[in-house]
Amino acid sequence: GPEVLAADFSWQIFRDRLRRRAKTSIKAAILDQSVMAGVGNIYADEGLYMARIHPATLVQNVSAVKLKRLYFSLREVMELSISLGGSSDRNYVDAEGKPGSYLKFAKVFRREGQTCQRCGHIILKLRVSGRGTHICPRCQVRMKPKVKTPAKYNLAAIN
Repeated sequence: GPEVLAADFSWQIFRDRLRRRAKTSIKAAILDQSVMAGVGNIYADEGLYMARIHPATLVQNVSAVKLKRLYFSLREVMELSISLGGSSDRNYVDAEGKPGSYLKFAKVFRREGQTCQRCGHIILKLRVSGRGTHICPRCQVRMKPKVKTPAKYNLAAIN
């Protein structure tokens, strides 16, 4: 897929590519490199937190407004990470021998058990689509599936 930071990767293209995965969790969809390239587990958790979207929510249940917020959140997270040398803090260093420092600025990733900087609730770690996933359960409420209400019967017309 296209790079999330590519100049020609508009929010409309982002929305359209995600909508093709309507019955997939939003986290699995944004991690799918055929949908878009470059978003890994850390940045998915951080972008979803910034956009206030629960990662297990199905794509079809995420409003266009929230998808647009997610698009800009992912771009912001990726740009910040690049400016901080990435997030690898264990075995990767840059050309100057410095490790990436993004994780010092992470809002949810690897912060389970700590308080959310936005609302004070405890950050949880759970599994979504087989991946360790960090969320604030108060800021990232899981969207309920859209259910169509059956038409009401006009019993007076039947008699």
